[in-house]
Amino acid sequence: MAKLKLLLLALVAVLTAGATNPDPVFAQDERAVLKVGVPSRPPGLGNPYSSLPLGVINPTHTLFDALTNIGDNGEMLPGLALSWAPDGETGWVFQLRPGVVFSNGEPFTAQTVADVLAFLGSPEASGYPVGTETTMIQGADVIDDLTVRIVTNGPDAILPRRMSFVYMVPMTYWQEVGADGFGLEPVGSGPFKVQDWGQTTGRYVYERNPSSWRSSVHFDELQFTAIGDVISRSQAMVSGQIDLSFKLSLDLLEDLDARGFKTLARNTYSVGTWAFRQIDPDSPVADTRVRRAMNLAINRDAIAEAILTGVSRPVSQVATEDVFGYNPDIPLYPFDPEQARALLRDAGYPNGLSLKAIVRSDPSVPESTLINQVIQQNLRAVGIDVEMNAIPGTRWLTMYFSGDWEGGHMLEASFNNSIHGDVIRSLETASCKKAGAFFCDEDMLARIEESNRTLDPDRREAILKELVADLHDDPPGIYLFPYFDTLAYRPTLGELPMTGMKIDLERMTERQ
Repeated sequence: MAKLKLLLLALVAVLTAGATNPDPVFAQDERAVLKVGVPSRPPGLGNPYSSLPLGVINPTHTLFDALTNIGDNGEMLPGLALSWAPDGETGWVFQLRPGVVFSNGEPFTAQTVADVLAFLGSPEASGYPVGTETTMIQGADVIDDLTVRIVTNGPDAILPRRMSFVYMVPMTYWQEVGADGFGLEPVGSGPFKVQDWGQTTGRYVYERNPSSWRSSVHFDELQFTAIGDVISRSQAMVSGQIDLSFKLSLDLLEDLDARGFKTLARNTYSVGTWAFRQIDPDSPVADTRVRRAMNLAINRDAIAEAILTGVSRPVSQVATEDVFGYNPDIPLYPFDPEQARALLRDAGYPNGLSLKAIVRSDPSVPESTLINQVIQQNLRAVGIDVEMNAIPGTRWLTMYFSGDWEGGHMLEASFNNSIHGDVIRSLETASCKKAGAFFCDEDMLARIEESNRTLDPDRREAILKELVADLHDDPPGIYLFPYFDTLAYRPTLGELPMTGMKIDLERMTERQ
């Protein structure tokens, strides 16, 4: 194991060295190759549990399959499971897709599901984001090869949605090679498999998986080039080094559009925020009046027009319009500096106060850096002096999941409903249920649990809307804007085939 870890460290060093200045010249053959620009490599390489499957281009989605998928407007779609139904108060029975095999030839069965869920519930997986997101699962019972009953700690109306981000792997192989070994040589049932992590080319390469049940329509190979800088990614598009890229800034997207590239900017199900560490009773942000004052201090309309060019509009709740549980009756927080100052005086801060905010140095949206600077200025104008510390995403993840913000009163984050299409994830994030909770209301927790027990969709939606309204009046963060995905691709590619928030790279084609 020690040798394997040293090998992993050496490989990561090689990968990092090749990521910033990729060689524009590479050998071509007759294989159909799609060249994709990404901001970085997957955090755990081929380990599907080391990060959540977010982003419109998600390389992990091409290697692995989950039991379910989330489609447009939150529609539930089959994956490795063809159907599912509740069974008693704490069970869901899933009927699995027959004939699925992993890329090493091992069959996918109900035992695979049971093994994966047993691992995610073990201490070994407690540090993985996917393990943290599945703590409600108690285990799984194998009924037959293609039928499995998943058991939860309590009633859970949206367990099928939660299973959309739990990718299946052959756990026998996982145990043989360990997490690090699996990251280097992953085995999945997706349309592609890893050919090379880039130690010779500076790119990581996936090749067609001929045994996959959802085989690639046109492309034999995917070449991912990790380019952290958005300007360099745009230049790589212009030079023909890459065919498709995402997470481009809006001004660069406009430039690429003028050059004839196909472009797209669209909102996700994720709401950007500066989350408050309200759970600390000695913090100024433990006072609802302070939290409301900070929401009133932000000139969202000016940010939307000047920085976001109207692509993303302000929100004042933990859900976007297409998410189940969105409450259309909630008003936006107005820009009202005078009312903000009045609330601060009522809270005992007539001369203002000083706070510390933790923001990301590698934000999810390129414009976030500018937005954060405007927020800091807006807060200073009402008497709140904010020390803003930028940290990398790896350190941010530790803070987010541990709850230790190293003295920070606020943390740049999001209320992310993208992996569920349901507001329950944001509600649980802003509650006592979250590991490392930053916001806790015991009364709200009881109603969250009630929503999880409620199978009737109309009744459940009414409960969720009430909870969303309460979190407007008692805000767990500064509500900002929906995150948005930006894409650019060469015009000779076919239309983008998408399932929900993700591009299905295996369905990409060339124009005829």
